[in-house]
Amino acid sequence: MDENKTENTTAGKADLAPEDNKDENPNKITIFEIFVGLLLVLCIGLYLSPNIFLKLDNKRNAQMQTNASIFTSKALGEFSSNNKMKASEAAQKIAKELNKVNKNPYDKKNPAYLIKAKCKGCVIITPDDALNSIAVEAYSNDNILLVRTVIQPPSFVTYTRDLTSLDAGKKKGKKDGK
Repeated sequence: MDENKTENTTAGKADLAPEDNKDENPNKITIFEIFVGLLLVLCIGLYLSPNIFLKLDNKRNAQMQTNASIFTSKALGEFSSNNKMKASEAAQKIAKELNKVNKNPYDKKNPAYLIKAKCKGCVIITPDDALNSIAVEAYSNDNILLVRTVIQPPSFVTYTRDLTSLDAGKKKGKKDGK
């Protein structure tokens, strides 16, 4: 009987021994699986990125329109309080005042308002002392006119581009391969 007990215990230990020293863990992630996962994330990111950039452009364009509207409102107030002020004086004063408060949505290094000069993200102010008027223009990143306002006290005329038309144009241009 003692012999049978020793045989059974030895046989049990042999069953517990690893077969052929395999080091494979079934839960281990391979390099190929990591590569496939990264590729999947990259594809999803590239699919969604045009919409993200389009929304960012729309936000910046809306800020450009807002900056132009703020200048228009401030200029009308300035002309109402002092109707003998020249357009160039009013434009200089208001641009200096608003540049301290408002920011350029495209380039933080440049001011939000410039007089008779053009830069990326700047509202362009063009005073005309002969007509006592101020032209206010704002352009998108693609150099598309967003707002054009002509202020001639006591009134003004404004052209404002609908930003949804820019969205449609950009989406159409990407589909056409432009």
